[in-house]
Amino acid sequence: MNPINQEISNFTGQVAVVSGASRNPSIGRSAAFQLGLKGASVVINAREAAPLERTETDMREAGIEVVSIPGSIGDDGISERVADAAISNFGSLDLLVNTVGGSLTRTSATTLKRSDLLATLELNTWGPLALIQAALNVGLEEGGGSVVNISSGTVNKTTPTMAAYAAAKSALNALTRTLARELAPRGVRVNGVAPGLTQTTATIEMWEADDGAAAAGNILLGTLTRAEDIAAACVFLLSSEARQITGQVIDVDGGNHLLGGGWTPIGDPSIEGFREADRS
Repeated sequence: MNPINQEISNFTGQVAVVSGASRNPSIGRSAAFQLGLKGASVVINAREAAPLERTETDMREAGIEVVSIPGSIGDDGISERVADAAISNFGSLDLLVNTVGGSLTRTSATTLKRSDLLATLELNTWGPLALIQAALNVGLEEGGGSVVNISSGTVNKTTPTMAAYAAAKSALNALTRTLARELAPRGVRVNGVAPGLTQTTATIEMWEADDGAAAAGNILLGTLTRAEDIAAACVFLLSSEARQITGQVIDVDGGNHLLGGGWTPIGDPSIEGFREADRS
């Protein structure tokens, strides 16, 4: 038998790419920091240059090797630029975290516009897939690569106004499992993490007023999920400790998925406010 691995979640010598890594707090920013503080060199990406540059500065001040590439990851050429930056700056691309996604509309499926449905599907599936393709083209599989896609607990629910988002994340889950099967012989693992309501800039109006106390009262574990909780799950799935895990989508939601259809703040009169999810 092989000896027990003493290097728990040590990513020294590895290179990670994290999309959607600019806003604070956000899953992408937290994942980038956690990977970097555990030794990885990191390429970060987001739509807007200014907040992305601030994150890059903060990471450098924390002693992390980091490069930032601005641009919407689903746009032509951006995923290739991000993947190429990993190679040109750090020499490889080993780890990939896709956090870009969001809900573009809150509309019943009975009145949902074709354009809104297709735009939501594209936002939540094409960007992650394009980045995976670009990573494979520059050698993700060399030495075994690992990918984590950020899904959503929405797929476990039937919230009428979130039909487009639930469909899009369900599609991402299908891509995650299918890619896991296809890429396993090439040594690449592909998994997903499905957050429940999480304290990020995208959901700030749902928790800012009381620091999430009202929402936490509806969650089995009694505390609201933080961005770093989701990032920690991503880091585990990317690590050697998860070397036999692929094709899984893990719920990180304080147990919300155990409550039948699950609690949702959408339409809950005790929690007002919902913004379009932060796509950066």
